[in-house]
Amino acid sequence: MHETLQQLPALLGVVIGVVTTFALTSIGERARWRRSQDVRWDAARLEAYVSYGNAVKRVVHVATCLAAARGLPHSSEPVPLEQGQLELAAATAERTARWESVLLLGHPDTIAAGRAWHQAVWRLEFYARGLLRDRDGWADALDDFERMREGFHRAARNDLGVGGEVLTTSWPPPWYERLSDEERAAVAAATDPRP
Repeated sequence: MHETLQQLPALLGVVIGVVTTFALTSIGERARWRRSQDVRWDAARLEAYVSYGNAVKRVVHVATCLAAARGLPHSSEPVPLEQGQLELAAATAERTARWESVLLLGHPDTIAAGRAWHQAVWRLEFYARGLLRDRDGWADALDDFERMREGFHRAARNDLGVGGEVLTTSWPPPWYERLSDEERAAVAAATDPRP
């Protein structure tokens, strides 16, 4: 019995070592699994955000082409109204499909910013379809679209942990300063949404 008591501390040391090793290994594996899941979902969210953003840009491109066909100022080339209406319907359907991924995977702040963005795009669509016609309202709708896009990008970058600030579009670009007065007037007429 005395020999068994002498071996008890060694036996307890082995048991404590085994339990500690098991616990630390379990904690490490759990942390590794969480990290791999985070990477997986970050990649899925990135894809959802990018796909949605591209779909929205397609809607806006078609909408601005249609608006230009209706006489509203924009640098986009006008398209025949019937063709543009079909393209707008297809682009809108694609945006709607891509939105579902954002709803499923997105952070609530990004979803809210995405909703604000596509509501701003709806306004551009109303101009494209001829439901709205006010030129000043058109300019405001374009400005609103830009602000909402920046808000979506900011929220998505925060959700994905992307550092830095969202860069805003600056106008005029550096090359604009080298244009002649006549060229500047032509560029201004093509890019300024205000009459």
